[in-house]
Amino acid sequence: MTDNEIIAAFHAMWGNFPEAVMITQKSREIVVVNKVAEKYGLKAGIKCSSIGKPENHKGCQCNKAVDSGEPVICTYEGNFGKAYGFWIPIAEKPEWIIHFGVGYAFEYPKISRGKVENKVESLHGLTKGTELEQAMEALALAEAKGVMMYYALARLAKEQGLNEVAAELIESANQEAVHSGFYAVMNGKYPKDFWGLLAGAQKAEIAGEVKIKALADQVRAAGFTAAADEMEIFAKQEGHHGVVLGKILEKYAPKNIEPAAQKKVYVCSVCGYEYEGEMPDDFVCPICGQPKAVFKEKK
Repeated sequence: MTDNEIIAAFHAMWGNFPEAVMITQKSREIVVVNKVAEKYGLKAGIKCSSIGKPENHKGCQCNKAVDSGEPVICTYEGNFGKAYGFWIPIAEKPEWIIHFGVGYAFEYPKISRGKVENKVESLHGLTKGTELEQAMEALALAEAKGVMMYYALARLAKEQGLNEVAAELIESANQEAVHSGFYAVMNGKYPKDFWGLLAGAQKAEIAGEVKIKALADQVRAAGFTAAADEMEIFAKQEGHHGVVLGKILEKYAPKNIEPAAQKKVYVCSVCGYEYEGEMPDDFVCPICGQPKAVFKEKK
């Protein structure tokens, strides 16, 4: 990736993060910052060590991260109690480090056994079976398509050097994604007890890494090298999603879920999602939206 591509990817991923995030060099010169970092006086071209009191920078692990090529994490006292600092080398440009803290500028809800202490009234299924159900379904689908459209347009804008336009379109895409999920919850599209679905998604993500890598190989063989390089990154991200979901399931999922061996398991031939139990005739894959016909029983 070029420097500009890395910076554009930074804005797409970290632009709306609630904590200060920046890319710095080993010299401590800042390359790029997100919106929150700007509020703290951080900006490209200056040294991060010039902001605040000198003693606040004594625990900096930038050199260690650059020299080792591995992420470094430390804990410290933030504005809301214990906070965590991260220094993560960028694989394509190891002399650049993504640096951010968690728990310094933003107070997160306290988590206990996977549940937020401040309970939120559930909207699950409020419109299911009512005269509003079709309208909510149409909205959910329209918003989901809007996510794809805005991200595609953002990509095209970046290719034309319109980074500010791309950032605005990405923000719209993120909001559309939230809207789509809201309408899906209102219609009870996904089960309130979502652990089984999450377990299936975890397997699909792991399988997705292999499938996307294989497709990237085909794209490379067709001569589209740049696209293939990016798709290989996507493949790794799919696998990482599976790892993250696996950790979530291990830590938070109920332990009394019926073993898969006692149920028939059907696998989506498109995305790899696994469904346990008998499938209704109108079933569609919750991951990729394919109908029952594409599922094959797992032997």
